[in-house]
Amino acid sequence: MKYKLIIINLASLLILISFIFGSDAFVGDKVVNQYNTSSGKENYCSKNESEFCTHLPIVSIDTNGQDIPGEARDGSFVTTTVKVIDNKSGGNHLGDKSDVKTLANIHYRGNSSMDFDKKGYLLKFINKDGTDNAEKIIGMNKHSEWVLHGPYLDKTLLRNYLWYHISGEIMDSAPDSRFCELFVDEEYKGVYLMVESPSRGDKSRMQVKKVKKDKDYTGYIIRLDRGSSNPLKDVNSFSKYTMNTDLDSEVELKLDIVYPGKNRLNETLQEYIRKDLSKFEKSLYSYDYDSKRYGYTKYIDTDSFVDYFIINEFTQNRDAGKMSTYLYKDYNGKFKMYVWDFNSANDYYTDYTSLEAFYLQWSTWYMMLMKDEKFTDRIINRYRYLRRHYLSDEYLLNYIDEIVAYLGDAVDRNYDVWGYTFDEENDLLVPTNRNVRSYEEAIEQLKTHIVERGKFMDEHIESIRQFSSESKVKKYNH
Repeated sequence: MKYKLIIINLASLLILISFIFGSDAFVGDKVVNQYNTSSGKENYCSKNESEFCTHLPIVSIDTNGQDIPGEARDGSFVTTTVKVIDNKSGGNHLGDKSDVKTLANIHYRGNSSMDFDKKGYLLKFINKDGTDNAEKIIGMNKHSEWVLHGPYLDKTLLRNYLWYHISGEIMDSAPDSRFCELFVDEEYKGVYLMVESPSRGDKSRMQVKKVKKDKDYTGYIIRLDRGSSNPLKDVNSFSKYTMNTDLDSEVELKLDIVYPGKNRLNETLQEYIRKDLSKFEKSLYSYDYDSKRYGYTKYIDTDSFVDYFIINEFTQNRDAGKMSTYLYKDYNGKFKMYVWDFNSANDYYTDYTSLEAFYLQWSTWYMMLMKDEKFTDRIINRYRYLRRHYLSDEYLLNYIDEIVAYLGDAVDRNYDVWGYTFDEENDLLVPTNRNVRSYEEAIEQLKTHIVERGKFMDEHIESIRQFSSESKVKKYNH
């Protein structure tokens, strides 16, 4: 009788979990919030100090008198020295002993953001012999490739930090990031976000094993974007062949290989990746797309694709599914989506984005996934759960308040340099009345969008079933 009760209780628990999460129980690993690890450090800097002092980590780049390349978008770089100062107690000063000091290959990065005054940077930490030098910095796992994101369009400074961390609480993996203040050749550049790049590493959140020498197979990372300058990295997969990478896009989109990199990628591995990716895509675009035996579920981590849809629809991240879109797969694993770039999310895309619509269903892969009733039902159930937790108004608005409080007077220092971007002559959003005129107004705009978008999705999330409803052509599925 005792064992019978245990079995009944376990069965009840499984039913409860299934009810809460939809068809499966899945939730990502928790991430570390920077403001929780640095609590109290804001008070260590005296206003009377003559030397620059901040509670945020300092990243200092010494170019050795070289111009930083990147605007030509030709992949060129220069080798610099990078120091990271992150005292465990007390304020951080430019002259303090560094926690990390390394050589780094560097160039400007970005697409449209390349034209902004506040540049973004790609840093590849290296040893003296040019090999990768993975370093643990600012409480993040060891990695050799980092992005320094300079919030320019995003006047709140925190969209990427906010949504990378929220995504990390929801999904299996998302980029880790930390705020810092940047100096280049001792010139103050403002508040930046140091982000683990979407690339392979032994401790990377994007879990892909290293390519073994003399093997004709590999795990890999794919990016859907404007393409690579290296022809070997372009993947003419089934999506490209059927022109499904060009849906609803004003630019020609390409699939290119992020990993393996140029030192390990060869024609054999490129062909393996093309065939392996096409195997999934052929199943997705076939009449058997929703069958157990032949369909897409054999190839993808469905939970990952569901969460990616929800996060990017909730934030109205217009580039998602078209540009800066990452897909990765370990050898013998399943495809997973990886969030990236929320700089223009939450009503900060240059052109106005209506609150009252869904967008991702027209993008590559999702235009077929959304035809499956089981997939759209998973989105609906998962969204309902997340709105009670990580995507609730209370959770998100409080999260924003805590980040703003943590940034403190670093915001003022940033806008001592970049304050002119609030002026009307520097407006980037259309129409002009969408542009904010102060930091406080920017925070309020972000909060308002979160509340209003959440309200719309609460009322209309079931409407996505229209994309998987019966139609004249759908009766020929099988």
